[in-house]
Amino acid sequence: MSCKAQIKTQFADDPNGSLANYELGWCYLSSKKFDDAAAAFQKAIQTIPEWIKEREEKDTSHLPKLSKEQEGELKRNASPSLARFSLGWAYHQAGRYDEAVAAYQQIQSNYPAAEEARYQTAMVYLIRGNREAALAQVAKMGKYFEWRLDVESKLLIPGLIPSDESVSAGSPIIPMTPSDRPTILYREKPKYTEAARQAKLQGMVVLQAIFRSDGVMVIHRVIRYLPYGLTLKAVEAASKINFTPAMKNGAPVSVRGSLEIIFNPY
Repeated sequence: MSCKAQIKTQFADDPNGSLANYELGWCYLSSKKFDDAAAAFQKAIQTIPEWIKEREEKDTSHLPKLSKEQEGELKRNASPSLARFSLGWAYHQAGRYDEAVAAYQQIQSNYPAAEEARYQTAMVYLIRGNREAALAQVAKMGKYFEWRLDVESKLLIPGLIPSDESVSAGSPIIPMTPSDRPTILYREKPKYTEAARQAKLQGMVVLQAIFRSDGVMVIHRVIRYLPYGLTLKAVEAASKINFTPAMKNGAPVSVRGSLEIIFNPY
């Protein structure tokens, strides 16, 4: 089923509303249709009522209580800042980095998604080779984001991903096949981040892993990334996998394969 058909079914009462377009954008992102995703997020932002955009800019604890009609309208619409972040993320994935940073910078510090927007700005700096700017960006955000940048950059940035030789422990690495594959003995369910839950984000992280003949697994790189800390949670869960090495001609061998980690908040 196409993304449009899915959203039309899911949002039958308001298929052209901001929330429908927000979800449509994420559906396009999962299909790597980045330009279509950006267009959907732009439409989501345009269709959010102005009073909701203005409300998000204010301290809601000092605002009058919403009427039931307003509460209903608020629930039927996407969050302005989450939609703006998602637009930046679509540009980011499309390699339209200047537009991505511009979208991220529109999210004020007190908004939802503001921290993730600042973090992803650092990732853009790193992708473009400006490590100094990336480190300066996360240094203002605290130790967690410095650590996260260190971990994720080594799995995402081509120049920082370790070579096969450095992680193979001297054993040749062969592609995983149906007959040459490890036996997974234990696999932990990944934890969901609160930021991703607020964004109602679901999807899949795909990791490339090396299952070594000595029983050690090395997460080598990220093939499919999700924001809001979900990629890091996927890495944490995958690192706890226990397995029996693949066997070939009666001897254990090292194999390279993919791990799919699915996130669904519902």
